[in-house]
Amino acid sequence: MSANDYNRAASNGFIGFWQKRFSTVYRTRHLIRQLFFISLTNQYKKTFLGAVWIVLGPILSVTIWLILNYTGIYNPGETSIPYVGYLLLSMSIWIFFSNFFKLIATCVTESGSMLMEMPFDMEAKIVERILLSIVSFIIPFTLNMIVLLILGVEFSWSSLLFFPTIIPLILLGIAIGVFVSLIEVVFNDILLIAAQGLTLLMYLTPVVYSDKVDSEFLQSAINVNPLTYLLGVPRNLLVGEPVTQWNEYWISTGFTIVIFIVVIHFFFGSVYKIVERIFD
Repeated sequence: MSANDYNRAASNGFIGFWQKRFSTVYRTRHLIRQLFFISLTNQYKKTFLGAVWIVLGPILSVTIWLILNYTGIYNPGETSIPYVGYLLLSMSIWIFFSNFFKLIATCVTESGSMLMEMPFDMEAKIVERILLSIVSFIIPFTLNMIVLLILGVEFSWSSLLFFPTIIPLILLGIAIGVFVSLIEVVFNDILLIAAQGLTLLMYLTPVVYSDKVDSEFLQSAINVNPLTYLLGVPRNLLVGEPVTQWNEYWISTGFTIVIFIVVIHFFFGSVYKIVERIFD
């Protein structure tokens, strides 16, 4: 799809714009399947442990926090489930969220030359990265469920609400990745800055500690951080913990949807023009 094609679709209004996105995804479904298979098989092709990193990565991410907790150096605050399960679950959700950014943020740079050589729809590349993020989440998430069962956490039918309530977090991760991908193709440093910014943001979100942590500064950061609710509400629903922040969750969801729509419109209105200038 060229810049002129986008302008014609945009002239049909909001509904026409999104109809064009979905119809393009359906039309390029075979290409998406091929790109997804190539990315999935090549992801750990040059590593010794291969796909084991899908499981090993989250475990290594939480190890230092477990050591600090059990040595008494670090107090994460009160958690409704054993801290091991809380940390594994929270980190897997956070990695799931950040993976959308990491995988999508370089898609324009990686596809730029291809866009100049042959007709290519960026919808296919973005959807392929989304599917890759979801598949990379399934295995560690399943193992987390097993660990939680061993720790005595009981699940109910309401735990299934985890899946629809995590959608806003997915949309936010996609929006951040798509936005950064446009800037990264011009200024490479933006990818490093955004990655470091997300790492900092994790420490201002109740991921490695609970929202009851004994720190006035962290409590203030938690209260104004939309990720607190976009991550915390699905996590609480999954483990059966009462949810008392529905209002904040829906406000954060509305905020996320607006950002997602604006970013996607901006992306498809700019990406082909930027590629023509950079890669021509």
